[in-house]
Amino acid sequence: MRRLSDQVRVLVVEDDPAISDAVLYALRKEGMHADAASTLAAARPALLDATYDVVILDLVLSDGSGFSLLREAQRLEDPPCILVLTSRDEEVDCVAALEAGADDYVTKPFSPRALVARIRAILRRGAPGPDVAPPVDAPAHASGKGLEVEASTRRASYDGRELALTKIEFDLLAVLADAPGRVLTRDQLVEKVWGSAYALTPRTVDSHFKSLRRKLEAAGAPDGLIETVRAVGFRLRESS
Repeated sequence: MRRLSDQVRVLVVEDDPAISDAVLYALRKEGMHADAASTLAAARPALLDATYDVVILDLVLSDGSGFSLLREAQRLEDPPCILVLTSRDEEVDCVAALEAGADDYVTKPFSPRALVARIRAILRRGAPGPDVAPPVDAPAHASGKGLEVEASTRRASYDGRELALTKIEFDLLAVLADAPGRVLTRDQLVEKVWGSAYALTPRTVDSHFKSLRRKLEAAGAPDGLIETVRAVGFRLRESS
């Protein structure tokens, strides 16, 4: 991952020319290097031939599903951050994208300016180097019955089975592991994981938790390890 002082390179994979042009304009106005591809056929060689920090990916393209490119990107030696664009308002699609490795998603219609803010937030979370603050206020190591969270290596496991978490999923789990049994509101989670300048709907936060829970349960964690406190937020069960 590049430092934020370097020029950020972004690949926009979108088959609607109006949307693609608006996004390219917003990115270039912010000093980012931005390329575009309108099909999977054009995006694949671009992704392999150039080093991109971020890929903005539409899930529905004229020659296939964006999910295929999302999975291919995860197999790269140094995968870019993936921000998914979707006109589908079904939560299942958003959760599926997160489980497949997307770092975040935006539902159309959206503001190009807000999209740029999300890209910068994603890069801040992943930027290396001692001059960059850690993404969350979390302990160096947290553990419970079966659950292990290691902040320095950004690795988490349950009963020795490593969890393949996205940056956001790891950060959410680390924040909860720092305060087992304590209820954290959605606003508190957004503040700690995304930052105060980040505007998110409750549904977006819930989608990330659905993906995180599925991965925990697939590793053998009990149902309800992460509890939803209705109309308030989430907590990690103390007995875990």
